Amino acid sequence: MPEIKVIILGGVVLASIVGLWAFIHYIFLNPKIEEPDGKARITGSCGDTMELYLKFKDGRVVDTSYWTDGCTYSFNCLVAAADLAKGKTPEEIIEIDAEKIKEYVGDLPSDHFHCAKLAEETLQAALDDYMKKLIRQEKEMKKLEECSLCDKCCDKCKV
Repeated sequence: MPEIKVIILGGVVLASIVGLWAFIHYIFLNPKIEEPDGKARITGSCGDTMELYLKFKDGRVVDTSYWTDGCTYSFNCLVAAADLAKGKTPEEIIEIDAEKIKEYVGDLPSDHFHCAKLAEETLQAALDDYMKKLIRQEKEMKKLEECSLCDKCCDKCKV
């Protein structure tokens, strides 16, 4: 009977350590950009999840942060996608594909090419999020400009 208690206690301690490590790894070792301009979280068919956050200034990526629960290849591909995006405009980021990510990583086994595809998909989704926000802001600015042309508030702009 005492052996079962020791086994159960060992399992609880191990689960606590794993849970604490996961929490520390996710929260403290992977800082996220405050108020990112573009962000994405995608889970691939392999089960790996990638998160990517982009910060733009003057139309170019100035900062990135990322997280994955995947293997080393997933992590390396996500880092490569983030590094390749830095300093680039949206038009240049569109050109970043899985092949470019694979080349940047270097030695990527063919059975892990899906990691580069997932990193590409996550990067493009974060860019898409940024572009949607940018279009929404431009529409709001246009409404404000139109509204400032008239003397009274009307139902036209609803600002």
